[in-house]
Amino acid sequence: MKFLQITKSEYDTFQKQHPYRDFMNSVQAMDLKLMNHWDVDYVGVKEDDKLICATALSSIPVMKIYRFYYAQRGFLIDYKNLELLNFFVNQLKSYLKAKKALYLLIDPNVLYKERDIDANLVDGGFDHSYVIKNLEACAFEHQGFSKNFQVLSEIRWMFSLYLKDKTESAILKGMRQLTRRSIKKVDKEGIKVRTLDLEELKIFTDMLEHTAQRCNFASRPYEFYYNQTKAFGDDCKVLLAYMDVEEFQANLEKEIKNANKKLDDVNKRLEQDPENEKNKNKKEMFEQTIESSNKKLAELQDLKQKHGNIINMATSFFVTQGDECVYLYGAAYDEFRKYNAPYAIQWYMIQESIKNHINRYNFYGLSGDFSENSVDYGVYEFKKGFGGVVEELVGDFILPIRPLQYNLYKKLKHK
Repeated sequence: MKFLQITKSEYDTFQKQHPYRDFMNSVQAMDLKLMNHWDVDYVGVKEDDKLICATALSSIPVMKIYRFYYAQRGFLIDYKNLELLNFFVNQLKSYLKAKKALYLLIDPNVLYKERDIDANLVDGGFDHSYVIKNLEACAFEHQGFSKNFQVLSEIRWMFSLYLKDKTESAILKGMRQLTRRSIKKVDKEGIKVRTLDLEELKIFTDMLEHTAQRCNFASRPYEFYYNQTKAFGDDCKVLLAYMDVEEFQANLEKEIKNANKKLDDVNKRLEQDPENEKNKNKKEMFEQTIESSNKKLAELQDLKQKHGNIINMATSFFVTQGDECVYLYGAAYDEFRKYNAPYAIQWYMIQESIKNHINRYNFYGLSGDFSENSVDYGVYEFKKGFGGVVEELVGDFILPIRPLQYNLYKKLKHK
């Protein structure tokens, strides 16, 4: 076995076929690191001139004379192969020491233990605890089972919907009734979805800023999202859900016309048989439909006067690579909450994923706290409505390259 630096192209080819590939350890993610002023190296191990493991390493200065290194979403390696893991880590440690590294952080793209939709452990489900054990045997320090987004690296808890061999109707059937009803409602109310061009990205960032202020979380500057869209290129998609007021109005007018026609028919039947309970119930139902639709028409006129014919309501940011689609960010104007526009985006992207044979639809970040008092309980409930499972990664690991200096750094950092 031989440890060596590899080319970006070699790494890209290897990463795309590896079971632990992730959009966060792709070359596009490393391009994003470069845009954000990190340095990037690619290293691996070859045996008989064949690459058998690899990692991307991003780094920035720390304590003036040292560097912090990060293997984002971990190594592309068989963590069960302790001989290979030991060799790779020992060689990597020497390589990083020569590069003036202080410490290395990794967050492997490996699920910990199998959980269900309610975050309960599955009896007889998979258990990848060996990853923790084997990394600790190689001198890595596990940083614990964090919750509430208290991580050193990236998201540790996620929610995923698996689409392999499933039809749209099967996915709909697996959703909560409220979610299915919301999806049907957005279609009826003229909510449409389109892709934003790069030049329109401010529509997304403005809405995200509004959501950040409303929900009291920190938002990023425009350049952060612009760099992501540039780095991920065609793998990135920013979607906008908007209302076409005239189309919704036409739908309502058609609904009122049909309801009036049916009401006339029922009234004629009631003239002949005034005590027919079935027809009396129908009459009440059609009257309620007409009343409700007329009320919506009046509301639409107010909306159109205030916002125009096209009203932007919700937006979301996705990255699709390999057989996974990841929902990274979402935002919506609270004023239009009743129109359920975020459901239109999610259903649109789920349908696109099914068409393109994407197996995993990753709703991404959760806090890991599933109590009703958690900071993201509403977000969890929204994602849960689509069906799927809670997923937990094995966590963060630190390998001190210069232990004495690293311990001093930790003390200074926590002062």
